[in-house]
Amino acid sequence: MKRPRTRTRRALWWSVAVAAAILLLITGFTWRLIALQPTWWNPAEPQSPETLSRGEYFENQIVTAFHKVRPADSRRWTLELDAQWINAWLATRLPLWAANRNLSWSSTVRQANASIGNDWIRIGLRYGSGEGGQVYSIGFRPLLDEQGRLRLADLRLYAGRLRLPLGLAANSLGAITRSIPEVQAVIAGESLEAIFRLSDGRRVALRELTFQDTRIVLTLETLPER
Repeated sequence: MKRPRTRTRRALWWSVAVAAAILLLITGFTWRLIALQPTWWNPAEPQSPETLSRGEYFENQIVTAFHKVRPADSRRWTLELDAQWINAWLATRLPLWAANRNLSWSSTVRQANASIGNDWIRIGLRYGSGEGGQVYSIGFRPLLDEQGRLRLADLRLYAGRLRLPLGLAANSLGAITRSIPEVQAVIAGESLEAIFRLSDGRRVALRELTFQDTRIVLTLETLPER
């Protein structure tokens, strides 16, 4: 009469052991994905003279293009953003930009990187202190809707190579999202006004965007002050 009971116990222990082994494998695999850098991750070297030069030139070109005074009949203009130049700016100018604005995450962002291609934009931050740090990244397809508002379609957030639920990602990146309300809006699925306001009262509206290899080409329009 004891044999069936013994067999039942053995089967139960085997089931528990198998479940524990599967759980350990899943946990190990998950942590491995989190620890890995994204496949596209390739940040620029911030101490390179070429990177320093490119970052400063890129920033100056953007500022000049946005603030240029254009004739009334040529208010539309184009701007090409190449990933290589963006990454130079991220490596050299982003830390200064964030620190000057007293953004709470500026002291713990160690690296930043962007990738452009196949109608996708991917942006990542190595966020943390010490020798390690976690790479968080966001991937999306930028689209303009019928109202001319910017929407980030197919929004995906990752820790390392592990895709995260949007709500969990928002909590993980709380320090960053609190500093940039636009990020909170995007994660919530909201569209953004595709108009940039200049210090002199004028506005610059995004009218069209296209992809060319590792570049995104923006068609913009400078609007008068109102």
